Amino acid sequence: MIRRNLLIPLIFLAVTTHLWSQATDGNVVGLVSDPSGAVIPGASIELENVATGVKRTAQSDSSGIYRFNNVPVGRYRVTAGAPGFASATLENVNVTLNRTSTANIELQVSAVTTQVEVVEAAAQIDTTTATIGAAFSSHEAVYNPVSALPLGVYNLALLSAGVASSGGLGLGEGPSVGGQRPRQNSFTIEGVDNNRKDVTGANIRVPNEAVAEFSMLQNQYSAEFGHSTGGQFNVVVRSGTNDIHGSAYWYLQNRKLNAMDEADKRQGLTEKPRYDQNQIGGSVGGPIVKNKLFYYGLFEYNPLGAASSPSSATFTPTAEGYRLLEQIPGLSKTNLDILKQYATPAPKADAVTVVKGVQIPIGILPISFPNYFNTYNWVGSVDYNLREADQLRFRYIESRGSGIDISVSPNLPAFAGNRQIRQRMFALSEFHNFSPTLLNEVRLNYSYYRDSIPAGDFKFPGLDVFPNITIEQDLNLQLGPLPEAPQSGSQNTYQLVNNTTWIKGAHTVKGGVDVRRFIAPTLFIQRSRGDYNYSNLERYLLDLTPDILAERNVGGRPYWGNAWNFYWFLQDEIKIRRNVTLTLGLRHEYKGIPADDKLQELNKVSSVAGLIEFRAPKAQKTNFAPRAGLSWSPGTSGKFVIRMGAGMAYDNYFDNLGTLSKPPQLESTAHVAGDEPGFLAKGGIPPTAPAEQLSPAEWRALTGTYIADQRLPVSYQWTLGIERVIGKDYTWNIRYLGTRGIRLFVQSRINVKPVVTPERHLPTFLQRPSQAELDSLRLTLSQLLSEFNAGGFFVPAYLDAGFENLITSFKNIGNSTYHGLATEFSRRLSRGLLFKGAY
Repeated sequence: MIRRNLLIPLIFLAVTTHLWSQATDGNVVGLVSDPSGAVIPGASIELENVATGVKRTAQSDSSGIYRFNNVPVGRYRVTAGAPGFASATLENVNVTLNRTSTANIELQVSAVTTQVEVVEAAAQIDTTTATIGAAFSSHEAVYNPVSALPLGVYNLALLSAGVASSGGLGLGEGPSVGGQRPRQNSFTIEGVDNNRKDVTGANIRVPNEAVAEFSMLQNQYSAEFGHSTGGQFNVVVRSGTNDIHGSAYWYLQNRKLNAMDEADKRQGLTEKPRYDQNQIGGSVGGPIVKNKLFYYGLFEYNPLGAASSPSSATFTPTAEGYRLLEQIPGLSKTNLDILKQYATPAPKADAVTVVKGVQIPIGILPISFPNYFNTYNWVGSVDYNLREADQLRFRYIESRGSGIDISVSPNLPAFAGNRQIRQRMFALSEFHNFSPTLLNEVRLNYSYYRDSIPAGDFKFPGLDVFPNITIEQDLNLQLGPLPEAPQSGSQNTYQLVNNTTWIKGAHTVKGGVDVRRFIAPTLFIQRSRGDYNYSNLERYLLDLTPDILAERNVGGRPYWGNAWNFYWFLQDEIKIRRNVTLTLGLRHEYKGIPADDKLQELNKVSSVAGLIEFRAPKAQKTNFAPRAGLSWSPGTSGKFVIRMGAGMAYDNYFDNLGTLSKPPQLESTAHVAGDEPGFLAKGGIPPTAPAEQLSPAEWRALTGTYIADQRLPVSYQWTLGIERVIGKDYTWNIRYLGTRGIRLFVQSRINVKPVVTPERHLPTFLQRPSQAELDSLRLTLSQLLSEFNAGGFFVPAYLDAGFENLITSFKNIGNSTYHGLATEFSRRLSRGLLFKGAY
């Protein structure tokens, strides 16, 4: 299977030895004309980076058009000249990430060709593609307040129309872009993969001070971009220039600057809890060899110390309450001693609970949870311009963090554990121009991520491990380490990107391949220590079987998400006319099945012909995604463009779906019910895996998950819009964007049917019914409840085959529709002023 899917990428790789891409840079294109609007072919064009002094040259073609590819983001000057014309220079031509900047030049007729006319370029817009996006400079990354919030520069995307906060609903990282789920966003740094494979989101973040530019693409009309169907978030790291430059910074957040939170007041706190954060760092960059070799480095230390409170009140017995409990006969001394050890007495009584007829005073326990997390960040970059046709870029990013993280902490401070996070990335890019019409780029990337959340070395007498105990109705107390602990995950990503651009006449043909290898073990076992949920304190102290929930997953082991991904694309930008560009592209994605998903085949003994088959799921091989875009820039000014386009994209499969879908031969859930005394004294639920030699009927009774063949979610996207430069510094655009998502993942139980259906339901009365009307009903609530409690929600075919558990699967049955009309008005950063308004 892998051999066949490698065939097309390897053939393309053999033909196109190197590649080109906008994933780390931008492009500059323009039209050279005279005052009458006639084009000037053969004009000499020079592009100079103002900061580094690096220069590149080109010539306008027979249509008067010139083009520079692989242009690093920054500020440039463009100089054009031709025989019989005075040379002209455009200053402050800004090249932004993932965009093609248009810089048209008008040459004046003159017998003196050495005369140079210098003008400041107007704000640049992309007049050649249908891509919708936004770029944010280093100035915005550092000084815009939203970038100081969690997620850093990714928050800047919220300043664009068509981008919305998820509102805290759902999963994923970043905003909702174009109506897509946050879990459908994709993250890159310098054009290489920066996605977590387990739960999606960014693998590592670049400190704001080290960001040269951040871009966000809302749609995907360039076939080069893929992996996910939502927003494409790309960050470029700062580099050195011909001048030595550096910075030192200190950002402070302190409890003295905060107000008293209502949640803290509800916990009985009278003083503002601790919150002290110091973000301290420095950077330096400059030349090693002027105009050729540059360096940049940054170090940042970010210690956070805080005290936090749970969102709802936790109750414990008062000192008097504990004294009364010790005098009640028949209670479990072990259970009471554990409660006293970790749940300290409440300072005063606010309520009572009854234990064996005795009223026990309980009160709110003031919890000020200790919380500290210290993070160290390093960034390094080296840029080497060997010659005009060759560039090398190296990037190194590392982050280390450790401490007591409140986001993954239990209810009681005594059970806090030390979380450790390690992240790093190495990226090397090589750019080479074989000729003005044949360009290449090669990118190599290695990234690493590890997150470890321990359960601690806590002991509960008689049990093999300290369980997760909750006493819900009277105490609202969770006793034990974090319910999901222990858990850990790591990811090693190896990536090779190889693309090519070939310019021939009116065609700019691009193509490339992207190969990724993942080694990704994850330890996440639900209820690995046992979840024992009691309705009240009395039942816990009597050591009866928990009445709300008593479950434990047994036989678990780490999940291995190792996989290969292969992507390739081919695209042609066609200049139908000098101001009309048609873009046609095709992308293909093969995403390998994670290694442990294939272990579903262990449960093939549970297969039932014609009903369900347990085997290794198959990957999709026909994920072709066509893209098309059209842009028209009337006239020769390059200040107005009309864009339209349509395309499709395939979303990603993340490992968290597989970690929750292990076959019973690897992991199963043991459940206990009843009123048996001595539940914890007898060891609770033991960590015993099911016997290896069971009958098919016994394995079916243990089966609770199913992984279907791979069917990746699909997004169809279409847009129409206009953009206009007003004066020198202002731009305005209005656009429509529509998206249609199909085959979205939805967690479902495949062997469950509704008891209530459109044909079998209770009627809705708008006024009180008469007794005669009630007596005439063919169906009553008690009948529906009886049917449900008797297992009437099971699909009979599964029940008859012996599947007694609910079978959970992530089915492709979700759909989404989005229609958005958006407008933006902005001023580029000029003379110290920048603003943007979007609706």
